[in-house]
Amino acid sequence: MKVDAAILIGDRGKSRPVKGDNKNFLEIKGLPLFFYVLQSLESSIYVKQILIVGDRVRIRKTIDRHAQQLKSPEKIILLEQGRNLFENSFIAAKKALSLEGDSDWVINPEMEDKAILFLPGDTPLLTPQEINEFLEKCDLSRFDYFLGMSTEEGLKPFYPTSKTKGFKMAYYFVKEKKYRQSNIHLTKPLKIRNRYYIQKMYDYRYQKQFLNFLRLLWAFYRANVRAKEIYYYLVLYWNFLLSRIGLETFTLLFRELVSRAKIEQAIGNLLGCRFTIVETKLTGAALDIDNEKDYETMKAMFDKWRAYQESLINRSPESKIAFESAS
Repeated sequence: MKVDAAILIGDRGKSRPVKGDNKNFLEIKGLPLFFYVLQSLESSIYVKQILIVGDRVRIRKTIDRHAQQLKSPEKIILLEQGRNLFENSFIAAKKALSLEGDSDWVINPEMEDKAILFLPGDTPLLTPQEINEFLEKCDLSRFDYFLGMSTEEGLKPFYPTSKTKGFKMAYYFVKEKKYRQSNIHLTKPLKIRNRYYIQKMYDYRYQKQFLNFLRLLWAFYRANVRAKEIYYYLVLYWNFLLSRIGLETFTLLFRELVSRAKIEQAIGNLLGCRFTIVETKLTGAALDIDNEKDYETMKAMFDKWRAYQESLINRSPESKIAFESAS
């Protein structure tokens, strides 16, 4: 399976600046954050062309400045950003699917089954092996939308300790395990009937803010989302809230109410497509940068965490094969 990939690094709409700037252009070890994602896509054995959506002039200048760090610059296409994440996804999809106008977006049977990989630019620990692992687990004959997920077990090595900085994780508590959403999506854009919900979920993604929880709940209600889907959302948020106030043990009483399969079905119903979760052992896509503290932590731990990732890649026979292929 070969797919086109889109890196969305716009700075409009609900995008949050870090250190007063578009976080995707902040640097670690002399390279902008989005360059690490770009390099990993270049090295993936499954990625064809790479679309970058954002401030086109700034991206061009940045790529020109670091051109020696790229393997295949001819694979890169730059696209000017729209007003928000959804428009940027739409811009990338229209280019990848060769759609001319909005009418083609609505009806185009020839392109319905074409999938596009979508990623942000603020996950510098993403590796080509993780991209390959994710894509190898995506069965395009069965589903239309694949969302990456990481587990608590896979993310524990990135926790803070008494001696080192780290990331504190927020999880979805379900029957089987604790999940954290990765920032990696494979979708068939023309198969997602209710794609406008994606922007709503992005706008209210920071669920630590209670007001965002209420806003998303209200958005679901206004959209006539079924009671069962709203119920699952309330259970997930309740477990999240218990964890935040130090009562995670009590989530065990409620996790049985919602399983991975139920969540997959609920999201599929919400988006109007066949949806599934893809769990990966490599977890770099889940470690994004939302604020200055995250950025400083990533800078301080970057070398150590990259070395840890390489140890995982070389330890597993399957991952070692993927690593050698990507190299």
